[in-house]
Amino acid sequence: MDSVTVFEALRGIATPGLDRVIKVVTDLGSTTFYMIVIPILYWCISKSLGFGLAMILSISNYINVGIKFIVCRPRPYVAFPHLDAPEYLKLTGTGYSFPSGHAQVTSTFWTYLARTVRRNWATVVGITVVVVVAFTRVYATVHYPTDVLVGAPLGLAIALAYSGIERRLRASNAEGRSRVGLQLAISIVLPGLAFALSASRNPAFTEEVAQVLGFLAGAGVGYTLENAYVKYDVRAGLPVQVVKVILGMAGLMGVRYGLKALFPQAALWNMLRYTAVAIWATLGAPFVFKTLFGRKAPAQAERRRPGSF
Repeated sequence: MDSVTVFEALRGIATPGLDRVIKVVTDLGSTTFYMIVIPILYWCISKSLGFGLAMILSISNYINVGIKFIVCRPRPYVAFPHLDAPEYLKLTGTGYSFPSGHAQVTSTFWTYLARTVRRNWATVVGITVVVVVAFTRVYATVHYPTDVLVGAPLGLAIALAYSGIERRLRASNAEGRSRVGLQLAISIVLPGLAFALSASRNPAFTEEVAQVLGFLAGAGVGYTLENAYVKYDVRAGLPVQVVKVILGMAGLMGVRYGLKALFPQAALWNMLRYTAVAIWATLGAPFVFKTLFGRKAPAQAERRRPGSF
């Protein structure tokens, strides 16, 4: 069965109601969804878990965009204009098609989460979400079946590789050596170098990855400084957690859209905007929370144990 037959069969069962459900479900793999979920995990559950997810999803996203610019595969709805998916579904996938970013990033997220918490529920939920999101991408005619069949395993492989590297780095840091300066340098230099190299060779690619590189830099800087100087304890009662989410999200959206209105529409400024967004999420918000609620993390609060957050 070729791809066109698959698309036509799926559009044959489509209804306006099902289309709307698909739109909601497919957004579980969107950047906006993870920009909401990951800060909440960082502020309320575990800073190390939230930071790890922020880093690995940014890296996975960068790799995904890089492959897309190498393969340059058009979207199915572009290649086959007769497919009648509604415009709001098509808008969930723009640019190039291969591999599926939604499938890859969703797989990355749930693989890393499952390996971190080591709970069966995380594995079951993760597999289910990845499969369902992958299906919605084909249903929406924004990806070929091969896009999701490659994207999901690629996300799995990236998460496994990152987890292994992270474990070795954490073991080496357990000796108590101060690496704040080195961590700050790496957080700034590597994304900056990647931006400079891509800007000189492929401006279109740079436009696509500017947000990712900015978020990588800001998250690295913010998390390093927070751990060294703020040391906020995420534990709190439910009312305080709700207030934290409201304040944190208000600040995050304020920085994101406030700077968008102030900064020129250019890749460098977009990178700097998302650097500021990530610094707020990882450093600014915890500082505000500590000032308001007065909780300081105990010395071992963020040392992750098997089976725990």
